[in-house]
Amino acid sequence: MQTSHSVISIKPKISLIVMRNRKYSDMDKVLRPKHLPTGGIQTLDRSSLLIELIAQAGEQGMTAAKLEEHSGISIATIYRLVQALRQMGLLRQPRNRGPYLLGYQLIAWGNAASQTQKIRRVVRPTLQKLTVQFDCSFFLFVPDGYNVLCLDIQDSSSPTCSYAHDVGGRIRHGLGQASIAILSHLPDTEYQDVLAQNQIWLHRDYGISRRDIDQASAMCRHLGFTGGVEGRNPPDFTGLACPILDFHSLPVAAISCSLPRTQMTESYHNELCDGLEQHRKSLQHNLYNEADAP
Repeated sequence: MQTSHSVISIKPKISLIVMRNRKYSDMDKVLRPKHLPTGGIQTLDRSSLLIELIAQAGEQGMTAAKLEEHSGISIATIYRLVQALRQMGLLRQPRNRGPYLLGYQLIAWGNAASQTQKIRRVVRPTLQKLTVQFDCSFFLFVPDGYNVLCLDIQDSSSPTCSYAHDVGGRIRHGLGQASIAILSHLPDTEYQDVLAQNQIWLHRDYGISRRDIDQASAMCRHLGFTGGVEGRNPPDFTGLACPILDFHSLPVAAISCSLPRTQMTESYHNELCDGLEQHRKSLQHNLYNEADAP
């Protein structure tokens, strides 16, 4: 393939990527379950923390006293929160006393997320092949509300960096090439809603404008891949990403890579584009067999 893969032709500011050990603390906007006590995002934060602590404790669970010790939340608030979480099935307490354990409702939610696990299982061999072929780190991201979530990482012999410091890390839509690959293929109403939520934060912290994102998204829809959007202080790493689409041409994931800027020569760039496109088509075929089309 030729012509459209020129480094210069797609350089509406190639983005990227800071140290992976940088913590990403900005919380996604989540709907508050109706059974939880009122109190907005603070209630959600505290409830999530309690569930996380109990999950880390494993089969032993955690008592209210231990939760108070490790969370810094008052015992009265803990009792109020765990009561609501028990009513929702997110926590349980055998015989109504002793330590709290994870609730069975989480199993149902886990089953509902099985499609995401299928994506990870199908895509991982491809990430491994690409990592060996191009000697750089490859990542799998999936859409997650106003963010994208890192579902898998395959590092080369010399690991490079990403905004997602690890598997499970979230990145705001509009930041990094994987988020642009997904964002560019969202339905227009969802695209507008996401940017309305994120654009002030992106401009304030990274100098990324709405116009930059619109241009990069349009180019991704045209070319099938993206270098993202470069902020005011570009790091020493760059990369590319391509979306994985379902039957309705909606994004279910994105593959992205990270490498030193000095490694991104024009010939390397062209080979990388061809490799991503070839594997993207294969992955979409494996994930969405034509016989299963609606």
